[in-house]
Amino acid sequence: MEKIKKRVKLIITIFSILLFLLGCRIWYIQVVCHDELTSAANSQYYISLLGLDTRGNVLDRNLKPLTGGTQEYYYIINKNCVDEELGRIMDYLSADRLTKDNSSYFVYRTEIYNSHINEVLKTDYDAYVFENQSRYADEQPACHLIGYLNEDEQRGVSGLELLYQRELEPSGNSLAVLADAAGNILNGLAPTIVQTKDIKNMTGSGLVTTIDRRLQHICEQVLKQTEKDGAILVMDSDNGEILAWASAPTFNPNDIESHLYADDDCLVDKVCQGTYASGSVFKIVTAAAALESGKADIKTEFLCSGKVTVEGVEVNCSTGGEKGHGKIDMKEAMAQSCNCYFVQLGEQIGCTEIIEMARTLGFGEKCFDNFPGEASGYIPYPQDVGPWDTTNLSIGQGDILVTPLQTARVTSLIANGGMKIEPKLIMNDAETEKVRVIKKETAGLIDEMLKEVMKSGTGAGEWKLPVGGKTGTAEAFSSGENINNCWFTGYFTSGEKTYVVTVLIEDGLTGSSTAIPVFKPVYNYLADNL
Repeated sequence: MEKIKKRVKLIITIFSILLFLLGCRIWYIQVVCHDELTSAANSQYYISLLGLDTRGNVLDRNLKPLTGGTQEYYYIINKNCVDEELGRIMDYLSADRLTKDNSSYFVYRTEIYNSHINEVLKTDYDAYVFENQSRYADEQPACHLIGYLNEDEQRGVSGLELLYQRELEPSGNSLAVLADAAGNILNGLAPTIVQTKDIKNMTGSGLVTTIDRRLQHICEQVLKQTEKDGAILVMDSDNGEILAWASAPTFNPNDIESHLYADDDCLVDKVCQGTYASGSVFKIVTAAAALESGKADIKTEFLCSGKVTVEGVEVNCSTGGEKGHGKIDMKEAMAQSCNCYFVQLGEQIGCTEIIEMARTLGFGEKCFDNFPGEASGYIPYPQDVGPWDTTNLSIGQGDILVTPLQTARVTSLIANGGMKIEPKLIMNDAETEKVRVIKKETAGLIDEMLKEVMKSGTGAGEWKLPVGGKTGTAEAFSSGENINNCWFTGYFTSGEKTYVVTVLIEDGLTGSSTAIPVFKPVYNYLADNL
């Protein structure tokens, strides 16, 4: 009898343990694994659609969208319903067929909405219809800065799309529509984002840039009206924030394939990838080298007789006429952009001083640590330059190559009293500190010269607010022809902000006649609105 009782107790104990373990298992499934199992179950009824934009958006400084603002219409149609008439309808709508991961359906996308066709597609083809916003507009603002995506993988290829791929990528999410167990789409239910991976890298509202969308539009329109290739960069010199980044020609990020094989350079970002001789803008460097070395001062004079020969190289003064400017000092020479003066000044101070100053100011080095495709330009080393090269170096010709972005940084340095600040593109990036690279007195004297340029020199005109700046015309060779690349870079204070505006226009006449007219509407907008 006692053995029977022990066996009963053992059975009850084992049964209790099994019940307890079963209860634990049920709790684990119901509580711990609930979300995972629910997602797995629901995924059996989702039809995922590839090619739709689920990336984080790129925003301007005021949280206005730079991407994701174009309305589009999507039609999902079972392959069994596809016929020639449907093909004609989609051609009429200029609809593109998207890549997708479900072989039972075709997905079409268009920016054209036609209510009659919409009803025909729903009635005759049982089309599932929804609206969504495309990532890019055909005339995409700041297209070079933003960059574009690889069509198949939807990964960044250039610009911010590449640089911030990790932050912008959808992390495995896809836009999906709900279907029944037989795979039939359930109409009346909006598409949803299906999370297939951890989304800790998503940025919520998007990537917030320093760009001002309104100013960006102004710059792009001004460039478009010139009907020339070039660049405009606008920067807040106080904190390095870039407010506009415009390059021409532009490209359509929705049709990258046609640009890849085109015989043009529309995919080249002229702001940071275009490298050019800086022309007379480089006279800022020559003046800084002279003043910092103490080998000349602002009152140092040279004779301009219309042309000068140094080390066997003859240089003409393009602004002084046949007789030249006569005896002229540094301030007047900067204002009139006198080549004869700066060639003689360069000979007096030496090419080593000029090259070292160019590097000190930031030419020859990139402005960002890792911006895709940014060029460093080219500043030769002293050992690579002969005495005869000093002539060209002094006036920004020869082997010197700079970008508009670098030129804006150097200009901001003068506006900041000799303090250099690195450009900034993303609002939440850490603030960069200003670093002194030339004496405050040197920067003050150059500021005085650049303001004289805009009062009585090559940039003279009616200005609402005081402006300091420098024009430049650089000779270049393109497509078998000699051309002039035209520069203007300058700065002014409006309210509490000091703005730097750098303009480069390819194949123009002169900095004064080609680049200044591009600067003016940007200047007027900033003076009146910001």
